[in-house]
Amino acid sequence: MKPVIAGVLALLLAACTASGVRPDKAHPCLTISRFPSCLILGQYPLPGDGAFSLSFIHSVSQTPVRDDYQTHDFRILQTAETFQAHGAGLPSGTDETGVTGWEHHDGHFIIRMQRPIHRLIVRTDRNYRNRLHIDGKEIDLNAWEDQALELAIVPCTAP
Repeated sequence: MKPVIAGVLALLLAACTASGVRPDKAHPCLTISRFPSCLILGQYPLPGDGAFSLSFIHSVSQTPVRDDYQTHDFRILQTAETFQAHGAGLPSGTDETGVTGWEHHDGHFIIRMQRPIHRLIVRTDRNYRNRLHIDGKEIDLNAWEDQALELAIVPCTAP
């Protein structure tokens, strides 16, 4: 990559990233913004356990996939991935980054993991039914045009 392009990309990434200042008493929210423009599309308070999930239809196997996440100290950790069929881009062994175990239950593979996610960028496509599951709610990520979205944990803004 040319140095000028790399520098511009680094600036865009830095601009979209939260400032790093975390008020001690701030409640964490999951913020969805366009990537790389940083336009905020939605903000959702996290439940007390800091859990949320993303679901989608796998582009190759055409079967549902669910990724589970936990947050702590404004950081995201992927804890599991559940799917029905192996396909391109899905875990295939215990030697994958952060994988702690495998299960097979009710026709689903469940990969347990402790995988830190430094930046969570999701490429949406209405054909793949991208959804965010948070605190008992389902948010349709395809409500916005097909695009790249960044999900970040930030202090909630005042209502």
